[in-house]
Amino acid sequence: MRKVTAVLLALGIAGGIVAGCGVPGSNSVNHKIETHAQALDSKNYQSEAMMTVQMDNNVQKYFVRVSYESKDTYKIELGNAEKQINQIIVHNPNGMFIVSPSLGKVFRFNGNWAQNQGQIYLYDQLLNQITTGKSVKVHRSGGTYSFDIPVTPATDAISREQIVLSKDLNPQTVKLLDKNGAAAVTLTYEKFKTGVTFNKGAFDPQALVSAGETAKPTMVDTETFDYVEPPALYGTKMTDLMQPTDSSAIIRYSGDNHHYVLQEERPTNTAEGIPDAELLSLFGVAAMYDHSDQTNVSNLTWINNGIEFSLTSNDMTLEQLQDIAISTLGQVGK
Repeated sequence: MRKVTAVLLALGIAGGIVAGCGVPGSNSVNHKIETHAQALDSKNYQSEAMMTVQMDNNVQKYFVRVSYESKDTYKIELGNAEKQINQIIVHNPNGMFIVSPSLGKVFRFNGNWAQNQGQIYLYDQLLNQITTGKSVKVHRSGGTYSFDIPVTPATDAISREQIVLSKDLNPQTVKLLDKNGAAAVTLTYEKFKTGVTFNKGAFDPQALVSAGETAKPTMVDTETFDYVEPPALYGTKMTDLMQPTDSSAIIRYSGDNHHYVLQEERPTNTAEGIPDAELLSLFGVAAMYDHSDQTNVSNLTWINNGIEFSLTSNDMTLEQLQDIAISTLGQVGK
C-alpha cells in the first residue's frame, strides 16, 4: 500500500518531473519536439491507451481515452479493462468537471488538472515534460525515441519516468519506474490520431450525462445496497456502523492517533460545486480532495461501482486518506 501511495503522489506532483537535454546531440531532438508541440497547438487529437498498475502483488488494468480540442478544452474518459467508461474528467471554458455518466452525477470545481496532475494522460503535457527543465536522457533505437526523466522528489516506488515516442513523435508508452527500474505504472497507447471531428456536446458535462443515462439502464431503488468495509489501517478499528437508509451507510474508525468517518451512498442525479477541491487520480477512479485550514478537516470524495464515497478526518494526511480510499477499490460490498 505504501508503494501505491508513493505512485499517487508522483502522479500528483505539479511540475515535479524535470526534463531537458541531458546527453550530447539531444539539442536537435529537443528542438524537433518543441516544433512538433507548437504545431500541436493548432490541432486536436484523440488517443486510446491501457493503463497497467502494479499494486504490491496485485495488477489492475484501466482504459484511458483522451479527446483533446485545445489546452482549455479536453476530456479524459476512464474505464475498466473491458473499456466500459465509468468516469470522465472534462475541462472546458466553463471550468473543470468530473462526470459519472451512468449515474447522472456531475462535480464542478476550479483548477487546471492538466498542468498540476494530468501529465501522464495528456500528450501535450508529455511533450512539455521533455522540452522543459534539465536532466533528460535521450536514446534513439529502432525508430523510436526514449526519454528517461528523473522524478523529483524520488521515492522507492517512483524514481524515474520513461516516455517512448515513435519516429513521428507519436506517443507509444509512458512508464513510472521504481528505484530498481521496474514499472509501477505503464500507459500503453493503442491509438493516436490528429484531425479528429468531435461531436457537438463532446465537452459538455450535461450532454455527457444525458448520453450516459440514455445508453445505460437506470439503477432501481429495490437493488440491495452493499457497503464496502475498508481494512483497519494506521492503528484504527471500526467503532460504529450505521445504515440510516436502505441506500447509505456510515462507518466510523478510531485509534489512538487517527480517526475517520466513511460515508457511502447511492448518488443523486445532481450537479455539485466543490470550488476549492483538488482533483486527484486513484488509478482509473477520479477523486476530489478538500481541506479546511480553519477546522483542519480533510475530505476525499470519489465514485466507484455506482456508489459515492466520502472520507472525512481531522487528524489524517492526504497520503493516509488515499491509502484508505485505494483499499476499498477492489472490494465487494457486504
